[in-house]
Amino acid sequence: MTEHATDMDLLLDGMERLGIVPSSLQQRQFAIYMAEIALFNSTYRLVGAEGRDFVVKHLLDSLAPLDHIASLLNSCGPESTLCDVGSGAGLPGIPLAIMLADTSVFLVERSGRRCGFLRNVVASCNLDSRVAVIQSDLSEVVDTFDVVTFRAFHPLVDIIRPIGNVIADRGYVCAYKGRIESVEAELLEVGNLVREGKTPEWTSRTIPLSVPFLDAPRTMVVMQKGGKDEEM
Repeated sequence: MTEHATDMDLLLDGMERLGIVPSSLQQRQFAIYMAEIALFNSTYRLVGAEGRDFVVKHLLDSLAPLDHIASLLNSCGPESTLCDVGSGAGLPGIPLAIMLADTSVFLVERSGRRCGFLRNVVASCNLDSRVAVIQSDLSEVVDTFDVVTFRAFHPLVDIIRPIGNVIADRGYVCAYKGRIESVEAELLEVGNLVREGKTPEWTSRTIPLSVPFLDAPRTMVVMQKGGKDEEM
């Protein structure tokens, strides 16, 4: 890994490699978020990485598919919404919210302590006008959203039905995943649910991702609810 003076230098280098150019405000927001994670991580057990590992394995990983997610949001219309389910420490929701400056973002998290952390971050980063924290189990969320992200390591077959309930018609799931072989196996299981009539029809594609400074395979699974779209 290239030597960097600070974690922020590493983040900015990685973002440049991803073709992302943050404004000075967005840089300050990332600095605040990183400081809040460092302050509360030991207490709330938010993430299993610190310092530079956190920057690479969490921030840059969250930002790697930014262009793809932005394109999906644009295809859904000017007032499209993004929901990050099981947001935990705000990943990928907070990094995406910082960069998607015109998008309303909802962070769904059932842990009260983590929701308290998320609300504090949202306020500290001055995101509270367009980022909302929903303290709820996914099964109890009644609203629907255009694009739903999740980064937990749940198999798709275990989470696709409750996620399907919060996605608008023709909306998208963007699932952060690892090796393509595992992803393909998970998609086969989802296909079995569709054939058995246990979940609505889904179309899917996989997008290989390259995360700067991370020597591990990453894949984004994009699934659209309700049939085939020409852009898929």
